[in-house]
Amino acid sequence: MADHDKLQNDPAFAGISPVKLLFLEKILDEMKKQSKETMMPFFLAVGTKAAQAGISFTDQETELIFSQMESRLSPEEKKQFSLIREMMKQKG
Repeated sequence: MADHDKLQNDPAFAGISPVKLLFLEKILDEMKKQSKETMMPFFLAVGTKAAQAGISFTDQETELIFSQMESRLSPEEKKQFSLIREMMKQKG
């Protein structure tokens, strides 16, 4: 099943606008192409990509997005991802 089918059928994503859902699908597809070396810079760039597209997410939507991203990571990458999330929370 494609990511977008999973997201479309996931009740947690039912309230997200189609534009935001499409953006998320693209991000998740791009994430699959990332190497270990490019994964963290990729995560850091997601917010910039959203802003450039004129898209902003609520805190709840952001948590859903991070949850989807994190579910695709190795245990080591999850630790790094958690650190980046904490840094972003403190910054923002």
